[in-house]
Amino acid sequence: MDTRSLKKRGWFGGASELVFVFLILMLIGTLLVADQFFTGSIPGARETVRLDWVALAGMAGGGTILFLSAAVLGLRAKVAKLKKKHKKVVAQFERDALTGALNREKFITATKAVLEARGRKRFAALFLVDIDHFKQVNDTYGHPAGDRVLSFFAQKLEASFPDGWVGRLGGDEFAVFIEHSDPITAAFAQKRCSEFVEQLTQGINIGTQRLTVSASIGIAMAPGHGKTWGALVANADMALYASKKNGRARSTLYAEAMLTDVRNEKTLMRELRAAILLKQLRVAYQPIVNVDGKLVAYEALLRWHHNLRGVIPPDVFIPVAERAGLIGDIGFYVFRQVCQDLEKLPHVSVNVNTSANQIAASDLIDGLVEILNDTGADPRRIVLEVTESASLICNADNAERLSSLQAHGFRIALDDFGMGYSEFNQLRMLPFDIIKIDKSFVNSLGSDLVTDVFVSAVVEISRRSGKSVVAEGIETEDDRLRALAAGCDCLQGYLYGKPEFLPDIETAPLRKATIDAEKSTRAVA
Repeated sequence: MDTRSLKKRGWFGGASELVFVFLILMLIGTLLVADQFFTGSIPGARETVRLDWVALAGMAGGGTILFLSAAVLGLRAKVAKLKKKHKKVVAQFERDALTGALNREKFITATKAVLEARGRKRFAALFLVDIDHFKQVNDTYGHPAGDRVLSFFAQKLEASFPDGWVGRLGGDEFAVFIEHSDPITAAFAQKRCSEFVEQLTQGINIGTQRLTVSASIGIAMAPGHGKTWGALVANADMALYASKKNGRARSTLYAEAMLTDVRNEKTLMRELRAAILLKQLRVAYQPIVNVDGKLVAYEALLRWHHNLRGVIPPDVFIPVAERAGLIGDIGFYVFRQVCQDLEKLPHVSVNVNTSANQIAASDLIDGLVEILNDTGADPRRIVLEVTESASLICNADNAERLSSLQAHGFRIALDDFGMGYSEFNQLRMLPFDIIKIDKSFVNSLGSDLVTDVFVSAVVEISRRSGKSVVAEGIETEDDRLRALAAGCDCLQGYLYGKPEFLPDIETAPLRKATIDAEKSTRAVA
């Protein structure tokens, strides 16, 4: 048996001290046997052997004590090493492996413990922090890029809140908890958040691109906004929701009125579901004309006249529908109504708004085809307007869905172009037939160099690729002239007509501005 096998069996490992003691005991036993042998067989040797035995026993005992002392010290070192290793393992278990932030369980447990033990003279603040449009990063650049953004985000949180605990609650959701003996003011909390948001603007390099990162933050403070974890996280979550609702890239402190807003929205969600089932939503049509002022299309716009609340604007109930998961139902509702109205409308195409979330839905094409079969409508008369936004991801899946819609006869328009996040990349990757330039760009034409260059580039790209450009928000003669000078093919806005319901379209033809536009066009020519 060699030393390697002995080590594997522990003889030279943790049991070496026991082996040594065993050997010492064997030596002592041997000496005792020798003592009996010599003293019994050799006359006069008893005293000599006894002295030798005492000396040997003393030496053995001293060696044993020395070895056992060394063994104890070695054992203590091993215990300390094991404790250190255990502490490291526990710390790793409590930390998120990717970002180094506290994991959800540890963060919540530690925060709850502090809040439960908090005395009257202790104050705290909870910050819920979400990465804006993180799904777009993953879908556009891939998950490795998303991981880099998460790590960058956590590092900036740690740097901006050095006196707080930073935790990753899941996905792109983070939290920060600060405790202090002095009251934490709203100004202090929001200043910290502003510094953090400013730090994020440094961005991160993803390949050859510089990706800007932003965050939405909700703040709740103890004891004013709650004394328990449940109360604080609920109120911070409402504040976070307000930050997202108001445009993201900002922080919001919880206020009592938010609770009322949330209750009102839940009520509105229920009433919107009822309105869809009872067919209380109506479709109005706004004209789109060419450069000569001739009608070439309509845009279908949804209207909701509530029995008690009166007219509820689309910019109020459409975001609610998005958050309630009703936008798909509303999309099919409008599409069916348009298909039923096609025979009664002038023989032009009709633009139907379709959200990016609907485009990503797996049941979109089957649902549209089913409605076409039910109504007998011609898809060649329908343009699907897809809002150009952060959620309209330039990936192969969306491009394939849009191409499939085109194959079924639909045309595709990019709506509100210029208000999103990856404009020219969309022109390159997504199949489309029409671009609709947002009215904010039309209003700035001639007075802002960047706008002039942007619109000119879009028009030139469209012209070379055989697409058409529609200028939205044409409300004045100056708007019309600017859009024509920029090279837009079609115009839409109150100058040519407001949205009208189907029964009113025949009695409300294009406004007199159309005739004036025709005269002005001929005069310019």
